[in-house]
Amino acid sequence: MDEAKWFALKVSRKESLAISTLEKAGMRAYCPMASTDTTIQGKKVIVERPLIPNTVFVFAPFRQLNAVKNLHPFITYCYKKVDGKFKILQVPTREMELFIDSSSKMKNDIAYFHPDEVELKKGDRVKIVGGLFDGYEGTLLKAKGRAKRMFLINFEMLGALGTHIEPQYIRVIK
Repeated sequence: MDEAKWFALKVSRKESLAISTLEKAGMRAYCPMASTDTTIQGKKVIVERPLIPNTVFVFAPFRQLNAVKNLHPFITYCYKKVDGKFKILQVPTREMELFIDSSSKMKNDIAYFHPDEVELKKGDRVKIVGGLFDGYEGTLLKAKGRAKRMFLINFEMLGALGTHIEPQYIRVIK
């Protein structure tokens, strides 16, 4: 049986069209959004933009997804190199659930770091105790002169999300 799994898709700046297309086909689709301020015609406005440009995540059986993807050439798979071969990027369900939960909670104070952009070994492993992110573990980035510290939640397949956490909620894991 072709059971549903999470897949990462590339969509060439058409995230909302891809979400709509996939949902109309009966699939669960997700594109994390972040509020950012920008200037339009000389005025500062807050707009919603994809947190990870050109990327959408979908929960669907492979055959169903492939049939829809083949009808819409702007939707393509993301690939990961494994043992010298490229494989379609599947995201473990638990990791995707944590990613959705984290990106939703951090929506207005969020930064996305691709796995290649962050050297996670440099910071301390920490756990958040209390507050909005109670129970999350990740890597702490030192932030000199700030009352808050940048906290990263590392997702092996997807990268890392960062937000500011009040110091009283941070505990070092030994």
